[in-house]
Amino acid sequence: MLMKPIHRLRERLALAATMLLLLAVSCKKETARPDENMLPPGQKEALATEPVTPLDKPIPLPAGSQGKAARNAGGEPIPIIMVHGMGGLGPGEMLGLYHYWGGVDNIPQYLGNSGYPAYEAKVGPVSSNWDRAVELYYYIKGGYVDYGKLHSSRYGHAQKRTRYYPGIYPQWDAEHPVHLLGHSMGGLTVRKLVTLLEQGDAAERQDPGHASLFNGGRTGWVKSVTTISTPHNGATLSYILLNGYIPFVRQLVTSVAALAGVVPGIEKIYDFSLDQWGLVQQPGESWQSYASRVENSVVWQTEDYCGHDVTPEALMDPARPDPDSKQVYYFSFSTKASLRGLITGWEYPRPDVFPLLIPVAYPTPVLMGIGNYRRNEPGRIVIDAKWWPNDGAANTYGMSGPAGSSIKAYDPAVPLQKGVWNHVGVYNGYDHFDIIGIGYFHSVRPFYQHIAELLSAVQ
Repeated sequence: MLMKPIHRLRERLALAATMLLLLAVSCKKETARPDENMLPPGQKEALATEPVTPLDKPIPLPAGSQGKAARNAGGEPIPIIMVHGMGGLGPGEMLGLYHYWGGVDNIPQYLGNSGYPAYEAKVGPVSSNWDRAVELYYYIKGGYVDYGKLHSSRYGHAQKRTRYYPGIYPQWDAEHPVHLLGHSMGGLTVRKLVTLLEQGDAAERQDPGHASLFNGGRTGWVKSVTTISTPHNGATLSYILLNGYIPFVRQLVTSVAALAGVVPGIEKIYDFSLDQWGLVQQPGESWQSYASRVENSVVWQTEDYCGHDVTPEALMDPARPDPDSKQVYYFSFSTKASLRGLITGWEYPRPDVFPLLIPVAYPTPVLMGIGNYRRNEPGRIVIDAKWWPNDGAANTYGMSGPAGSSIKAYDPAVPLQKGVWNHVGVYNGYDHFDIIGIGYFHSVRPFYQHIAELLSAVQ
């Protein structure tokens, strides 16, 4: 008798978490200019067909690995740190019944049980890339978060947190490196962290009391960076949502607050992790009150939040680079859940894309979706047809690696080179959340097992 209520609770939490991550549908699209490829009224366009990539497709190990797992100075396997994207869940949230990595499954736990130590990180789900990277450092190493005096003063939030992080891998150093793996914005966050580790920040070093992180010099702390569905060159979804971004965030907050009613008596199932903005749920404070304070915070009046940091302008700005490290191995995985129209060339969502993603991805003559968004305006990034293939939320273009980087197709017969992006390939048939197991009804374990095997072979 007890199992049925628990099963129903799990299903309700799964649905609620999925809704949380896919609320973009409520945002208004931007109106398009007339397109010379517009179809006659009422005509339905034929679509190209593409085979679905099997998630259990083997990933051959790199030349020279000899099948031996790389280990740290203590003879232990090098751990994988898994970093969530925008809006992501952290360990223990959703009562531990639903996970960012795996949905109803728990991929980090599965990998650990399979002999590949993996840790799930928690950073600010709607915070800026800088804040997230700094938080990730302390979440791994341990300590009190220090965002830097200059950065904090510029945007008007606290420089330090009172929350102490014990560290999920406190022995982390050059003798005990880690593999960093990020999904979506998580990939941008790990790139920023590598920059801070190796180069620090010259501006923050002007403060005599600056945190040691900003000294840089931590070369060798990261063995590899792996990104999955990461919009390294920015996401055109940010333009589609731009005019309505603040309403979108408020709807996100409101919907998360509503989740408190899913389980009677539960007042906290999600952490916005905005301590630096004074947005910590106080003892005895209702979830609705906490969410209301987040909704009305001044953070949304600055550029120090996630929405700004995923725009092409922010990510392709030469004044704000996160250069590839010559001491790190890079891997990338792309996802695609769209099919090309044979007349217009527009990219339409596959029939099995999660329904809530369709409104922002679907191309129409009047309203631009990700699949046909275009723009050519002075002083802004040109958006053309190469941006149209997508996974329902992010453009496939740019997922292989940042513009200007050395990117090549992964070839197991060729020895790996540090500082070069190895694009393992485009995984056709998977939307932005399928690939992490959210809203997907098959196991993603084989995909992550193969990634863990690949990383363990990196010498």
